[in-house]
Amino acid sequence: MNERLNKIAECVPAGRGVIDVGTDHGYLLLQLAQSGYPGRLLAADINPGPLETARRHAEAVGLLDHLEFQLADGLELCDPEAVDCIVIAGMGGDTICGILDRAEWCMSPEYLLVLQPMTRAEVLRYWLVHNGFSISAEHLVRDGGALYSVFTARFGESERLTDAEYYTGAFHQIRTLPLCLPFLQQQLSRFEKICIGLRRAGKEPERLRFTERITAQIREMIRNADSE
Repeated sequence: MNERLNKIAECVPAGRGVIDVGTDHGYLLLQLAQSGYPGRLLAADINPGPLETARRHAEAVGLLDHLEFQLADGLELCDPEAVDCIVIAGMGGDTICGILDRAEWCMSPEYLLVLQPMTRAEVLRYWLVHNGFSISAEHLVRDGGALYSVFTARFGESERLTDAEYYTGAFHQIRTLPLCLPFLQQQLSRFEKICIGLRRAGKEPERLRFTERITAQIREMIRNADSE
């Protein structure tokens, strides 16, 4: 287990069941099983190879009977009555949106989503906010030299975000995190570079204005975080 998966495991509460979509090696579910998770543990993957690897790992530690395996595209084979927590991690934010969009049953307050997009987190946050989900918590974790966002969401009253917060997460949720400043500075550097490139190109004035607005909002976040 790496730090990224450890943080995801910390976000999973005890419940009737959890499904890990794109389970890969099955490490997350095995840690939950070893930690005494009381409900069902479902491993889902679109490819047979990762599922077989997860089976072998579960068998090696004597936990094969604790896990259930689904060769499936996202949540297509998941029984909504079997779980109350859905973990989707290690893939692009747009891919996660597609998985959720095809499983309308998850649009219910009874399901907690634990999400960790590797890319395009802003697309996923936008989809959640504009489809009635509330992002209940944001976490930051450093693993292998990279910074990752892990966040939880539940269907219900959603909070509107600023343009920048779609990329960073809501400031009031990240401002006290130990990695807040490094993360914001990383995002600021990213958007400053985009601004420079757009100014040099002399094209896409609307995109430049949008990017400058995000840059200014992130600078304001950094000033406020520094004042803590």
